Amino acid sequence: MRLGVLTGGGDVPGLNPCIKAFVNRVTAAGHEVVGIRRGWAGLLQYDANDPASAAQVLKLDPAFVRTIDRTGGTVLHTSRTNPGRVSSDQA
Repeated sequence: MRLGVLTGGGDVPGLNPCIKAFVNRVTAAGHEVVGIRRGWAGLLQYDANDPASAAQVLKLDPAFVRTIDRTGGTVLHTSRTNPGRVSSDQA
């Protein structure tokens, strides 16, 4: 199974440690994790058919997240896009 993770809204302490724990737990269970950069905006703007859009999604594995808990903020970046205010044609 492939699972995606994103961070939305403002940065808060603990996002990177949370991402690290999630990635380590999910990959230990045999699943794949991808990170979606720039939160909900990144997800809404992602187009699997557009090679330029590929930078919005990155594979997260234990090696990638090994030291992210030492850095504040979120390694995935964020946006203030409110998914509740997105029109159905954007979704």
